[in-house]
Amino acid sequence: MPPEQDEEGLLPKGNPESRSITHKWFPCSVLVISLAAVALLAFLNSPSRASTANADLSEVLQAWLPSTEDEVLPKKKWAKVFHVQHPNSTLGSRRYYEYSHHPAFIVESARLQEIVQWQIAHDCPKLSVGMDMVTSRDLPVIENITSASICQKICTETIECQAFVWGYQRNRPGLTDRCFRRAFSQLFEDVQPSRNTDVVGGLPCFRQPVSDRMWWPREEMEFFDLPQARPQSVALHTSASSTRMLCLAVFLPFTYEQDLLLMQYRFGTNIFACDQHAIYSSTRLELAPGLISRRVPTTLLSELGGPYITVLNLAAFMAVWRQVLLDGDYLQCDWTIKADPDTVFIPQRLVPILSVQSLSMGANGKYLNNCQDGLHGPLEIFSQGALTSLGRHALRCAKHLDGGDECKEHCEKFWDFNYKEKCNGHCTKWWGEDIWLDQCLSRFAAVTRVFVPELLQEDHCHPKPGWRNCLDPHTVAFHPFKSPDDYQTCLGAALNRQILL
Repeated sequence: MPPEQDEEGLLPKGNPESRSITHKWFPCSVLVISLAAVALLAFLNSPSRASTANADLSEVLQAWLPSTEDEVLPKKKWAKVFHVQHPNSTLGSRRYYEYSHHPAFIVESARLQEIVQWQIAHDCPKLSVGMDMVTSRDLPVIENITSASICQKICTETIECQAFVWGYQRNRPGLTDRCFRRAFSQLFEDVQPSRNTDVVGGLPCFRQPVSDRMWWPREEMEFFDLPQARPQSVALHTSASSTRMLCLAVFLPFTYEQDLLLMQYRFGTNIFACDQHAIYSSTRLELAPGLISRRVPTTLLSELGGPYITVLNLAAFMAVWRQVLLDGDYLQCDWTIKADPDTVFIPQRLVPILSVQSLSMGANGKYLNNCQDGLHGPLEIFSQGALTSLGRHALRCAKHLDGGDECKEHCEKFWDFNYKEKCNGHCTKWWGEDIWLDQCLSRFAAVTRVFVPELLQEDHCHPKPGWRNCLDPHTVAFHPFKSPDDYQTCLGAALNRQILL
């Protein structure tokens, strides 16, 4: 995810693995409730807000966030109104960032949702990075087009347009953010692709929408209504100690994540060193010949929030897991691994671990925990049975993890800073995908959970001293390394060789 959405360093520390997973996340509920209490007190100062006392947690926190730029308070006034005791602390500053950037997030999210929904409805073909589309005639150029997807839409809505090219490279006068539409001037003409690293090219979409290809949740619970494997499809590839891996990555288009994945593909490392691989994004992108992302019905845009100001990416990643289950590739493999693009992941080090873990699987499958504080998202490892169990139990998990019955009257105890019994209302929307999966699989799906400390050296999960030199020969993955240079240095050190593009 983009840097401003980075969740690292904000999850609670110091919870030993021996504690039950249910007890482990009580502090999360307490802090969420505490935040609600702060917001509630501010609202109760006004007689017109008295009815808020019986509102659920979701409504209180939503009311706390501004919907337009005009509603954003200066930091000093914000701290006073909402009784923030330490506004300049790390957590306080991140909380204000969440608050002040919410209006911009609303606008950007709506803009992206509109174009992604349009692409799905019109079954748009791939966008090819670094590919010009040559024809015999050019239509007038359109300036200030901010994405290749919008350029593709413009081409589709232009009857004569047979192909398009969008200026991808930044700070290039006459190229950047220009939409070039291509047309034919003679019969039996074809579009001629031509390599050009400065542009993104493609073909128009279907001009009439294909309504039956559109899936977009209208209600929150629809995100958790996952497809289930057909009985005859389950266990197509299993054996006592098999370690066949399907490795996945999810990326935001035209960000550093895309650049890292392309570099890894050229190296043949990370997920591209697994038995099978797939990349997912909000649009269908060809990063290199043969490397095409699978489209997911979501913008993948996530907001900072919740008690620890983490990325609230649960809905986005539930859409990803839905697509993974629909694609069904995981049924051809024993294990599915999701590695973030900025994770230096060495699959060959994982093989002996999976070989041991495959010897005793359990009826509902197994997943590997990578941090003593709970599952962290940079490297997630699930057996085939665990993903099948996720599809079977996700909806049940969502209903139970939201705290059960919602208090409607005399709810003062829910706003007490020391109340720990349960959350009130829709609390899971304030969790990241990794926390939710950890809770769902272990508590409700009866999937075996195994902590393997060698899986991950992570910036915010008690890393060993000097871990960023990547020299530990037993560690499977290191995270995060967001720049190509840092990534290459770590990978080269881990593999004991120089990495050159």
